[in-house]
Amino acid sequence: MGPMSAPAVNAQPRMLATAAGEKLNQLKKIDKNKVIYTLGEQMDVAKVEAIAASLGNDSRIEYAEPDYIMTIQQTHPNDPRYAEQWSYHSNDEITGGMNLPDAWSITQGSQDVVVAVVDTGIRYHEDLMDNIVPGYDFISDEFVANDGDGRDDNPLDSGDFTRQGECGYSSGQPVPSRDETSSWHGTHVAGTIAAVSNNGIGVAGVAWKSKILPVRVLGRCGGYTSDIVEGMRWAAGLHVDGVPANKNPAQVVNLSLGGEAPCSRVYQEAIEDITEKGTTVVVAAGNEGVRITSRNAAPANCSGVITVAANNKSGERSYYSNYGDYVDVAAPGGETKVKKYDYWSGTYTWQKRPEGGILSTLNAGQSYPGSDNYDYYQGTSMATPHVAGLVALMYAVNPKIEPSTVRSILKSTARQTDCDECGAGVVDAYEAVKKAKLYY
Repeated sequence: MGPMSAPAVNAQPRMLATAAGEKLNQLKKIDKNKVIYTLGEQMDVAKVEAIAASLGNDSRIEYAEPDYIMTIQQTHPNDPRYAEQWSYHSNDEITGGMNLPDAWSITQGSQDVVVAVVDTGIRYHEDLMDNIVPGYDFISDEFVANDGDGRDDNPLDSGDFTRQGECGYSSGQPVPSRDETSSWHGTHVAGTIAAVSNNGIGVAGVAWKSKILPVRVLGRCGGYTSDIVEGMRWAAGLHVDGVPANKNPAQVVNLSLGGEAPCSRVYQEAIEDITEKGTTVVVAAGNEGVRITSRNAAPANCSGVITVAANNKSGERSYYSNYGDYVDVAAPGGETKVKKYDYWSGTYTWQKRPEGGILSTLNAGQSYPGSDNYDYYQGTSMATPHVAGLVALMYAVNPKIEPSTVRSILKSTARQTDCDECGAGVVDAYEAVKKAKLYY
């Protein structure tokens, strides 16, 4: 309450009680003309505001107002497995997280912001369905597609399981070297970006109020560059012959994919056309544990993309992550296994540590689709959707921001950790969103 005239400061409690209609007890003075009073009992805010208004109407009191309680402005989803999503946090124990709760106090995304997941397609997981817009299947090869047809408007992932040697041979060795189960890779990526949150189930997405556009380009043994490029173009709202127009053009394209190749002209032209339209392309650095060159990691080595390395919980570069001058930033990709020294044998061995990976939506089917579930994965494929989701948050607060500016903000706000040769460092969601909001 204050400022008050000197007589009011020293007024008898009886006078104040009459003005307030309640008993008041002086607690403290905060300067010579301002006094804090307490009420005799707990009351709801509306009643306290009414008492303050009554006091303010007294001619002896210049003004009176409640001493409101302020709290930390952080958003914490109620999803039961959110506590396992270490990658969203940043503190003394988790130096490799991306500081999301503070960013969520500014925005949790926007339904007007669409992120294209150009990947294996998607399963209609209960923790994703409400955030999915109609997509497309761009796989043209029947074997790769594994769904009995060619291109169509069904982006559902039918499974990418392969048998030993089914993808050919490399240096005389079968590819894959053993039978592999379906990855449901696109579903995992999509969950990190925009899993439905505050729904009391599963996990939270980085930009949970944004939308996912599933674009299927990968299947058994991977996918052809020609299909990927057309999927990218369509995702951004560009014309593709023989394919209906995309009614939900993406502001962000997530490419958790790549290959040991130079950046082809068809990739580079697509990226230039997409970014010129105002869409940001976010790309995985790759998982070979090598320095990226102009010859070995497309499309991470293309110009105009945001290339993302992976870091672990401690902020170090994940052991598998590619690195070097082509990398712009790092983000949590996790490590589901760690090297431990065996004193008895004097050697290092790998030990499983699934909780060190990235938890997201998945499917339980080994080959063909099964029930919904969740699991931990590791990879630059997991790091990339953290950044794509962050870019979606940036677009939510500043829809007109240019891809080049997005890249610049991500780099200028990144934190320096022990992530060696990881570009500008580990992304900081709060600082990036705050800077994007203020950018003109």
